[in-house]
Amino acid sequence: MYISYNKVRMHDTDMAGILYFPRQFRFAHDALEDWAESEGLGFNQVFHHENFIFVIVHAEADYLASLQVGNKLEVHLNIERVGTSSFSVVYRIYKEDKELVGTAKTVHVTLDATTRKKIEIPLQFRSILEKHLVR
Repeated sequence: MYISYNKVRMHDTDMAGILYFPRQFRFAHDALEDWAESEGLGFNQVFHHENFIFVIVHAEADYLASLQVGNKLEVHLNIERVGTSSFSVVYRIYKEDKELVGTAKTVHVTLDATTRKKIEIPLQFRSILEKHLVR
C-alpha cells in the first residue's frame, strides 16, 4: 500500500463549500502520480513515454461522507490486478480523523504510443505494479 497526502482546497468545492464530486478523481490521480514518483518514475517515463501510454478505460467512485475546504486527506493506493496489457488501481480516501470518506478505482490499458494498439505492460513497470499488488 502507498499513502499519499492531500487536502481539500477551495477550487475542489461547489458553491456550498462541499467537495464537487469529480474532484475525488483528482485526489486519486494525484496519489497515482505521487506513487510513480516514489518508485523513481518521472512523468515522462510513465505518463508521456515515447513508446507506450497508459490510458484510463474505466473509472468508478463512491462518495461515503462530505468533505469541506481544509479537510486533510490520506489516499491509500493499492494495485488490485495486473493483467497482460491492463492493471487496476484502487484508492481509499480518509479524512484526518481516519473516517473513510470515499473510494475509487481506475483501470489502465497499455497502448503503443504510435499505433494506439493495445500492447503488453512493459516488464520494468510490471515488476513495480506486482510489488504493490494486493493478494
